Amino acid sequence: MPSNSPSTSITAIFREASQDARDLVSRLVARKSESLDWVDDLRQLQFSYLDKSSQKRDRECRAGCSGCCLSAQVDVTGIEAIAVRDYLRMCVDPSTLAKIQSRLERVTQRRIDQMRGMARQLPLACSMLGEDGRCMVYPVRPVICSGVFSTSRDACLDAEQTAKAGDFSSTIPLDNDAIQATGGISGTLQRILVEHKLDGNLYEFNSAVLAVLAEKNALNRFLAGEDLFRDAICTDAHSPPRKLAVRKPNFLKKQAVRRA
Repeated sequence: MPSNSPSTSITAIFREASQDARDLVSRLVARKSESLDWVDDLRQLQFSYLDKSSQKRDRECRAGCSGCCLSAQVDVTGIEAIAVRDYLRMCVDPSTLAKIQSRLERVTQRRIDQMRGMARQLPLACSMLGEDGRCMVYPVRPVICSGVFSTSRDACLDAEQTAKAGDFSSTIPLDNDAIQATGGISGTLQRILVEHKLDGNLYEFNSAVLAVLAEKNALNRFLAGEDLFRDAICTDAHSPPRKLAVRKPNFLKKQAVRRA
């Protein structure tokens, strides 16, 4: 549903944010930082770009505005899902946590049914959306959530209504500079994880949080290379363990031997 219009500064913003993110994520990996530190440092870098956006004054997103949370699928890295898991287990009481787990289970199963053609393609509210329309994990929300800003409240309301009817064709004008900076940071996070032989795949948010919610020492196990997200919905399999390495064809190996 989101849409972007061209901007002459888009490429420069994306590249600059990507380079800054590369330096930052490399340090986080080397230090084996806590998951909440990962999200906090990435957010600070992201905010430095969001504040400089040429479209900052045009944003119409407000607290309690939850159209995206009702109609958009959010994809996250394992690190982001683990940060949400850690936040929930530290800051949410057991009763509320149990309710959230039940919601995660329902939304994940519904998403799987939709993917299999066993359920209608209708919006699924994020499990972290509170009754007041606010995010229950706002301080550790995924990078993509904190980097998308609508420049038309009316377009959001229209897209939300049409999505409820199963029509996802509506588009929403966005802050392009914010989108480009966020894309550079998110994409680089994935690449650095892969370069360090960690899971850099993208997963559907609800299923990813559900996969690690009950796991102990999730971050340490993730950084040790354990496959914690085998039961989550993978939306972008571009690295192991979801995507197998492609072996060189036998005829190329034979040619290499002959040249030697």
